[in-house]
Amino acid sequence: MRTQIASVGRSDWILSGPPFEKVSIEMMEVNMTTDPCIYKSPEGQAKCLAVYETALAHWPAPYEQLDIPTRFGSTHIIASGPKNAPPLALLHGNWATAMMWSSAISKLSRDYRAYALDQIDDVGKSIPTRIPASRSDYAEWLLDVLDQLELQQADIAGLSYGGFLAVNLALHSPDRVKRLILLCPGVLSFGLPTRKYAIHGLPLILFPSRLTGKWLVQGLSAKGYHSNDLEAEQLIISAMNLRSRIPFRPVFNDDEFRNLKMPVLLLIGDREVLYDARSAINRARQLIPHIEAEIISNAGHMLSTDQPEIVNEHILKFLA
Repeated sequence: MRTQIASVGRSDWILSGPPFEKVSIEMMEVNMTTDPCIYKSPEGQAKCLAVYETALAHWPAPYEQLDIPTRFGSTHIIASGPKNAPPLALLHGNWATAMMWSSAISKLSRDYRAYALDQIDDVGKSIPTRIPASRSDYAEWLLDVLDQLELQQADIAGLSYGGFLAVNLALHSPDRVKRLILLCPGVLSFGLPTRKYAIHGLPLILFPSRLTGKWLVQGLSAKGYHSNDLEAEQLIISAMNLRSRIPFRPVFNDDEFRNLKMPVLLLIGDREVLYDARSAINRARQLIPHIEAEIISNAGHMLSTDQPEIVNEHILKFLA
């Protein structure tokens, strides 16, 4: 079932380059507006949407698709769980979509109304009219989403770059965040990434291809690359077809972490490649007042797919 909370006109798009083109993808026909600032080509967008639809066909819980307006464009959401249950917003990482939460959604949506968002300026079904350019912009985008969903307060979970979005919202509008769940967030890194991440990440950034995409997944996941892994496939296709961009990724200072007054759950894999897991956990415990922090064994940056059962257990225990 797909629900449009409010329609978003397309007459206010300001673009350069070729005109919009309609694309048809496998499994269902979707007419989308191609933003040349996001995708390299309409064909690339079609490939990304095809992977999305394949993953959505395997979404292991009943769902609705919502398209809601914000001042930055239409935000697409996969909503699962009882409509009157406590709200839980799920924010994904870079080169990913709401589908990143497929390994967790069955358990998370049993007792919560889980809203898995497609980030406004990443691959997925959200349609940006304006790209956020500051921390304040990203917070205002999420506040628009909460307002349109009529949520005065929600639990917020962020994975990887979604962790930045979650912390940023909690600092900007702490009254709107009940509890904070951070899975392998990049915001706890110290300076430059690790040597392993540079070895596995730079080839894809410089020479995007299936080969370098698989190589990146090998570095991010403790399980390595498997051809039947839809999350890995989506990351590879997205990285190949999304225009190069540098997401706004500030480094939060110590005082900002001290200002996180709500309960916080932090989970990091012992094979994290962005930073040293132990150092990040120690920093968080020293700075964040009300925190539960754990290192998950045999897990890399793709934490939710490396150890889904353990991660889900920690999240549900924290929320309970």
